[in-house]
Amino acid sequence: MLLSIVIPCYNEEQNVPLFYQECTRVLEGIMPETELIFINDGSQDQTLKKLQKISDESHYQIKVIDFSRNFGKEAALLAGLESSQGDYVAIIDADLQQRPEYILKMLDILKNNPNIDEVAAYQEVRHEGKILTFFKDCFYRLINKMTEVEFVQSASDFRLLKRKVVDAIVSLPEKCRFSKGIFSWVGFQTYYMPYQVEERAFGTSKWSFWKLFIYAVDGIVAFSTVPLVISSVLGILFFLISIVFLATIVIKTLIWGDPVAGFPTLASLILLTAGIQLLCIGVLGQYLSKNYLESKNRPVYLIKQIYQSKGKHHEAH
Repeated sequence: MLLSIVIPCYNEEQNVPLFYQECTRVLEGIMPETELIFINDGSQDQTLKKLQKISDESHYQIKVIDFSRNFGKEAALLAGLESSQGDYVAIIDADLQQRPEYILKMLDILKNNPNIDEVAAYQEVRHEGKILTFFKDCFYRLINKMTEVEFVQSASDFRLLKRKVVDAIVSLPEKCRFSKGIFSWVGFQTYYMPYQVEERAFGTSKWSFWKLFIYAVDGIVAFSTVPLVISSVLGILFFLISIVFLATIVIKTLIWGDPVAGFPTLASLILLTAGIQLLCIGVLGQYLSKNYLESKNRPVYLIKQIYQSKGKHHEAH
């Protein structure tokens, strides 16, 4: 098989029929050698029914993986990659912000450049608010200083991978996955291709500012231990400051007879040190929580059922 296309879906009932139509139109020449893998990530609307209809009516190779509940996009990506069989594997969203036409461009790049193993798309022009753009820029600057792997700014999960890259990614046993970092960590030669993000066909983005913030924290914790080092440095620094401050008070009292500063100073110092302690404990807690989740060794996702085109249905795993 030439190409596998992995499409995570969460509450995309209006988008999946349009996405399928667009794929069959754009990729008509290679559709007989292509499989579409839709992952229904616990959708609460009619997404599954729409995907079942596509699977039942299509004469192309369609696979629908139905999760038992919502496990998140990272789990959906892993399920799609593990299920893929193509020599090339594309990852794309179902909302048509990422047009299927770019997959053909990516395929041409990989076929014409044997030394390139992966093509990743990045937004050439970002259509976001200034505040969100500012925080994303800060995140990329921060994580690139903290980690050994490079995070290319504005690079998305929209990409095309050769089979050897996919095999390397799915071989990683970790449960708490951060795909943007994993794509970089496995290495391989990557070509970054600019693309134009379109408006969503229907619906709104599932990513709120808070979810993006949590995702950013997960990325830093997953690929860097620098926050732990910073916590240790802060502890040493405040210990030294406290020694200097204590010596200053004793000397001023013994030599000049200055009275010790009163309650406002004491309260400010207590609040400051308590805040630093809570911050460091929180950083440590993030790493401990990841270890806790990994130690449970639970699967990243659970499949309720798999549907395939041409009337082929497979029971749950």
